[in-house]
Amino acid sequence: MNKYIPAIAFLTTLLSWYSFFSLGFLSALYFPRYLSIVGSALLYFTSFVCRPLGAFVLGKVADKRGRSVSVISVLSLIAVGDGLLSAGTPILAVPSTLMIGLALGGGWSSSSVLLAEAVRTLRGTWTSLVQLSVPFGLILALTVSLSPRLMLIPSLTSASLIAISFKIPDTRGVKLGMELSGVKGLVKGIMVKAGESSNFYLFTSFSLPLILEAGLRVGVLPVLAMAIEETFLMVPMGALSDIKGRRQIIRAGMMVMFSSAVLLSLSLILRWNYLVYASFLMFGIGDSLAYAPQGAYLAELYDPKHRVTMTGLAYQLSALFSGGTSVVLASLLLSRGEYAILALPLISLFYVTLSIISV
Repeated sequence: MNKYIPAIAFLTTLLSWYSFFSLGFLSALYFPRYLSIVGSALLYFTSFVCRPLGAFVLGKVADKRGRSVSVISVLSLIAVGDGLLSAGTPILAVPSTLMIGLALGGGWSSSSVLLAEAVRTLRGTWTSLVQLSVPFGLILALTVSLSPRLMLIPSLTSASLIAISFKIPDTRGVKLGMELSGVKGLVKGIMVKAGESSNFYLFTSFSLPLILEAGLRVGVLPVLAMAIEETFLMVPMGALSDIKGRRQIIRAGMMVMFSSAVLLSLSLILRWNYLVYASFLMFGIGDSLAYAPQGAYLAELYDPKHRVTMTGLAYQLSALFSGGTSVVLASLLLSRGEYAILALPLISLFYVTLSIISV
């Protein structure tokens, strides 16, 4: 395997998630100073809409022109988008939201497929490095609560990586698994991803205002604890999928995530800080189980000619369908009183059930 592939795959997705999560935190904690909570949620939702578009456009680029061309495009979008976001103004947040959504849409699939095609064995272990970028990106994004100007860091870092990305070799044409295509294959990928997407964004994007509404003053510490936990769990769970099978590990993760959503709801009703932490730590286990094998699972699902496009569309349409709608629904619950929080486990259960049936 080319020595640049693991580093570029990891760093490209790390910067993509760093930018996306930072946008989420700014939408939840900073932009409500200028917009309503629902308005901020809709701004963030716009980035979810752009993600499938990025998956399609940059996926086509990767499938026809090579993975490196797509990666370079992603890094360019992050450099400009984060630079605009660093200004901290709602007006510039609109174009930066579009760019960050497009970049994440094409970045994850290009990096995951690139790494999956570059290895012959232990594919779940290797591609979990790409998934590891999520908790690291989440930890880094927590710093944006200090100042939006910190977004200059991923902006400049992305720009510096563009030259190295030209050294990535072409990995197209490798056969990996089922080689599905068409609408049926796309729907399968969307449903497999749905449960993890819904629960992840419920916990990381709008859990903070929900917790504040319940009168708990834990800040971002539960999110930080969960993210740190996942940095240790992600690669072992990817390796476990190589041993036990991807389907079994993903299903186990879905069930643990639903249990954590029930515990989070209970902690907000009882207003117990310790239960909040327990729910986030339980979620970290479930999310690692469900998410670590997904890069390998989706790459193995589709045919080589359209692999990046199909992998990206399945992932990002699922994020839009389940993750984006869950964020908006969660924000609407803020105005419904404390017992309306019981709806959170129902949202979780619906999407988790779809994934368990589909995988």
